[in-house]
Amino acid sequence: MTAAFSGALLAILAFALAAPRVGRHLSPALATRLLVPASVATAASTLFVLAALAATWLGQLPVIASVGAWSATVLGAADPVPRPVGVLGLVLLTASTCWAVIWSVRRIRALLAVHRDYRDLRPAGSVVVLDSTAVDAFATPAPSSRIVVTAGLWQALSPDERRVVLAHERSHLAHWHTWWTLAAEFAAAVNPLLRPTTATIRRAIERWADEDAAARVADRALVARTIARTALLQHDRAKTSPRLAQAATGGDVPQRVRALLEPPPRRRPFALIVLCAVVAVTAATTLSVERTSDNLFDRADTPSIHLQHHHHSI
Repeated sequence: MTAAFSGALLAILAFALAAPRVGRHLSPALATRLLVPASVATAASTLFVLAALAATWLGQLPVIASVGAWSATVLGAADPVPRPVGVLGLVLLTASTCWAVIWSVRRIRALLAVHRDYRDLRPAGSVVVLDSTAVDAFATPAPSSRIVVTAGLWQALSPDERRVVLAHERSHLAHWHTWWTLAAEFAAAVNPLLRPTTATIRRAIERWADEDAAARVADRALVARTIARTALLQHDRAKTSPRLAQAATGGDVPQRVRALLEPPPRRRPFALIVLCAVVAVTAATTLSVERTSDNLFDRADTPSIHLQHHHHSI
């Protein structure tokens, strides 16, 4: 069990290290669509591996074994989990689960607040101009999906720049970017090692919306100029966008501007292969933990042991 756990842990660590680097070499849309489900799967693997480790250690305790109807002696002799390792697995499992629940409750409350604040502002999917001197633009998630632009920003932009901002925000709405972000953040709440991957996903989502805006207005330089100008206008001003909104000036603005001044991103098959390989190894090692754990408990099952003993006596 310890060997299988070590392999799964190393695979999870490999994904956490490789995913942010690989994600930077993929197109923004592809990076988002691959990294988010891979991160969620890795987070699930983390919980499962920790649970299997903790369960195997707890199963070696006579009190627990008597309730579960298996032999603690046989289970411990087959592949004993050292007490420090078992305790660490149980502590990490408890901490990850508790933090994921707390994070989920906070995000659900924030989603409800956004829905409550913006549900009565024009029909869903429409553009709302807030009477505010602040400089901001953002998209609120479904079901209260709106594009919100402050009067301070709207009046400061030219008609062409307004088209860019609206195209960027429409991309956020069309591709449900807020939900991609929430899924990635949930994975990082379960496994903090995934936080750099989540940061990469956030940047990729903003770049995805930038590329959509550039395709819609057919002018990459205009999109780059609009993003830079909006960021400058926003400098030293208080931001008014809700926590869960996708804002036009989110992410690494200098990096986004540089990317837009270059040709559209190329396909990177090698980066894609590396990411798929790491995910496959993580899945395989997690499956190995599951099989090893099942086999250990099957061999330690009390009725089976009695049956084997009876067979040998005959």
